[in-house]
Amino acid sequence: MKLSGVTKMVKRQLVCNVFHNIKSDDFYIGTASAIYCATGFPLPLNRSQMGALLGISEDTMIEKVVYNDFDCAYKSDLEGFNLDDTVKGEVEVKKMAVGIYYMGEILIPLATEDKKMAGLICWSQLAPVEDEIKNNGFIRFYQRKLGNGRTYFVVKNGMRVRAAVTSYSLNEYAEATLQELVAMLAETHTGEQEEHEQTFDNLTDEAEDEADDEKA
Repeated sequence: MKLSGVTKMVKRQLVCNVFHNIKSDDFYIGTASAIYCATGFPLPLNRSQMGALLGISEDTMIEKVVYNDFDCAYKSDLEGFNLDDTVKGEVEVKKMAVGIYYMGEILIPLATEDKKMAGLICWSQLAPVEDEIKNNGFIRFYQRKLGNGRTYFVVKNGMRVRAAVTSYSLNEYAEATLQELVAMLAETHTGEQEEHEQTFDNLTDEAEDEADDEKA
């Protein structure tokens, strides 16, 4: 996990939740919309130590960041998230080949194996585990549900959960704009065969590379 990615999310959302699993000694850092496994890093004992770990000044941590510290006996209820490695009813989903640039964020659509829409995630929320995602062929995404029914997604490296992020909701205007775009694409599409046909799965890495080039 990249602590710099967590730092950016904490500074952006001004929320820092620390979860310490007292049975396994696992350690997690949460923001307003995500949780990241930080096992292996030194466990902070208070707000000041957490700020020092993330490279955030003590003044900022005290005056601006909402800080919560939890001791948890189980990984199945971290402020509503379940970070157990396997959960009954979870559904594997895959990143689609296109991204949506909206309000300064790159949104990645996730879909089930039968190509039904599962939800959207902000790529910036995955910054803390970005290196793992790009350099590991064992990364998988799974859809789960919070107690209130809202969708969230966990990122697994092999069998281990590394992060959990909530689904991003577009407003009605953005949805209408996307529907208009799809209609225009359908109307203007020539139907010509591409020189190199791509599939649902193998476009993803190319799309990510292009997105990274745009951000650079």
